[in-house]
Amino acid sequence: MFCIKKRLTLFVLAFSIFLSTFSIASASEIRAVATFPILADLVKQVGKERVKVVSIVPLGADPHTWEATPADAKNVASADILFSNGLGFELWLERLIENVAQADLPIIVLSEGLKARPGASHDPHSHHEGDPHFWLNVQFAMEYVRNIERALSEIDPDGAGVYQKNAEEYLNQLQELDNWLISQIKSIPEENRRIITYHDGFGYLAERYGLSVEGFLVTNPDREPTALEMAKLTDMMKKFSRKVIFVEPQISSSHRYANALAKEVSGKISVLYSDTLTEEVPSYIDMMRFNGNSLVEALR
Repeated sequence: MFCIKKRLTLFVLAFSIFLSTFSIASASEIRAVATFPILADLVKQVGKERVKVVSIVPLGADPHTWEATPADAKNVASADILFSNGLGFELWLERLIENVAQADLPIIVLSEGLKARPGASHDPHSHHEGDPHFWLNVQFAMEYVRNIERALSEIDPDGAGVYQKNAEEYLNQLQELDNWLISQIKSIPEENRRIITYHDGFGYLAERYGLSVEGFLVTNPDREPTALEMAKLTDMMKKFSRKVIFVEPQISSSHRYANALAKEVSGKISVLYSDTLTEEVPSYIDMMRFNGNSLVEALR
């Protein structure tokens, strides 16, 4: 009996030490919140085991129309650092920060310092004008990664060397991705490098990789296309040798209108990711490779 009690005591003691160690390790983790999954993935690649990353917008959801939940408020309230895109992309974020964020919470706007291409801002009341979808150009995503590395190093100086190493390794992967995308698009006949998308979000992708966005159904995914806009696109697409409309997985209305347009011109539907990730396409690199393959399959 004494032997059993002794073993039990030792087990409890060992388990207590384990829990204590686990708690210390957990407490030392940087708690980072990113506004949507693409940014969350970039932060994970730099932070790895030192950073616990939570995305406010979940996989497969639309960041444009997201409505913050009590769970989102709890995550922001307990965050050590918050990463956003900026340029009017996350219209719902300002109120969330005002209501629950700690006064000294570092808020890192990853697009800061980048020059936006002309385009409709997602914020009708913003003083900024331009397209916020910088990450669809891999070179700009690399700037995001550099900004993430600097921000994490500033709030966690002990991990600066780790963040720098992780960022360098990931930047090498992104440069390979960028080179691959360039070669993929070059394999498409030049006259076929014209695309129609659901919303005005692919300008950076087109500029970097040699495509031309000939039209889109809506400037902002918050609204739906008018009959006049549909008619103009129908007339335009009838002149294309490759009659393809690219929809986005997170915008359900895009499929309905794109199907109607494709039927009218005897065209087809393909998918391009812009603002979200999914279980099938769970990382930024996966997303951009999916887009490259989708473009080649549809246009070559």
